Amino acid sequence: MATPPPPPAAAPGGALTLGLVLGVTVMAFGGLAVVTIAPRIPADLGGLELYGWIFSAYLLASLFGTVWGGNEADRRGPARAFTLGLFAFAGGLVVAAIAPSMAVLIAGRVLQGAGGGAVITCIYVALSLAYPDADRPRVLAYLSSAWVVPALVGPALAGAVAEVATWRWVFAALVPLTVLVAVLTLPTFARLPQRPPGTRSGRDRLLNAGTLALAVGLAIWSIGGSGAWPLRALAFGIAIAAVPRALAALTPPRTLRLGPGLGAVIAARGLFFAAFITVEVFLALMLTDVLALSSAVTGVVIATGAISWSTGAWTQARLDARRGRIATTTATARLLASLAEGRDVRVRLGVAVIAVGLVAQMGALAAGPERAVLALVVAVMGWMVAGLGIGFAHASSSALAFVRAEDEGVPVGTVSSSLLLADNVSAAVATGVGGALLATATGAGAPLGTGVALGYFAGYAAIALSAVASQRIGAPPVQRRPAPRR
Repeated sequence: MATPPPPPAAAPGGALTLGLVLGVTVMAFGGLAVVTIAPRIPADLGGLELYGWIFSAYLLASLFGTVWGGNEADRRGPARAFTLGLFAFAGGLVVAAIAPSMAVLIAGRVLQGAGGGAVITCIYVALSLAYPDADRPRVLAYLSSAWVVPALVGPALAGAVAEVATWRWVFAALVPLTVLVAVLTLPTFARLPQRPPGTRSGRDRLLNAGTLALAVGLAIWSIGGSGAWPLRALAFGIAIAAVPRALAALTPPRTLRLGPGLGAVIAARGLFFAAFITVEVFLALMLTDVLALSSAVTGVVIATGAISWSTGAWTQARLDARRGRIATTTATARLLASLAEGRDVRVRLGVAVIAVGLVAQMGALAAGPERAVLALVVAVMGWMVAGLGIGFAHASSSALAFVRAEDEGVPVGTVSSSLLLADNVSAAVATGVGGALLATATGAGAPLGTGVALGYFAGYAAIALSAVASQRIGAPPVQRRPAPRR
């Protein structure tokens, strides 16, 4: 039986909050910058067919970092895993900056993913250890707002650097920033409440994480790889058999079945996150290579989604703070009261808003380079809508998951790693499938726009599944009392 976490030794102060925000900030710079410059990488190194792996490799490697970070946090506290994760992330940046081929760059992305997964998991564990539920939505909004500065300058700056110099400098410039984050945050993490050592080594979870990562990678390769079809069919069958078992072992009960309560929350969040990331990846490719816009313009478009994400997160935080304090005298007030009282309602609304913004990108693609200005306007407006929706749903689902975890007796480290695991697995599958479809289409001689459209459809499938899961996140499962003995 898992040992419950100790309560915080003291009320959290500004130093802890600053440490969490800085950790998210460096990950935000890395994530936003890579999306912006990714279309430039195949032009330099070759290997357009591996475009999806720039993102899938990072996400699949994050499985190890996420699970390992969660295990370490449950057993010893988050400080050690956070430290190692930061330095692994920095090492991956160095490898990517000097990569002579796409294969070496993907290896660097693996290091970045492993380190980044541990860092983000430990940040959420620190949040759950140090803050009561009433403060979590506010801190989650701070964490979402940590994307604001990178969103304002990161994508556009990365695009400008790629235009003027080379995309390699974007990776290199993040190395000193990562070291600075380590210097500023590690003393704070060392003072977090420490958990007693657990009774399990976590070896089973790490083994399942490795199995899951390999199986998902195998499935992606089998869809878009270049091997003989019997071998690819066999690989796909092995992957399909391995993925559900490994995923079920790594997530709370009922997650795969979209069961009411925590399972459906985690599934819904992972799927809408995957939809957003997948469309973002192919949005950058559409803007740069289909519409022939500059990397700087692409960076500005990506930035609009990050900024509206923060706006949505702050909006849900204000609603959460007003629970039980809104007079229901008008229809508008009743709607606001419903949103304030129900985090599950906010998740469903966010998923619907995300879907509207994502579908708009297909309209931008249909406008084509002949109507580039119209396409750009549609892309920007749609991406702002999608960002608003995910900001609304992402923070609400995180806060809701911690409450469900307390109701169902699931350790917070397990929940934190499961949230990031769902994000990473779903996004890796969706971007990988989208990349495989892109490679298949362009390999068969289809225009690049057709491949981008197929990538969008991978994201649309994810958001449709998220809509289904979001309908099942209402009340937690009813705990049945045992019948009295006679």
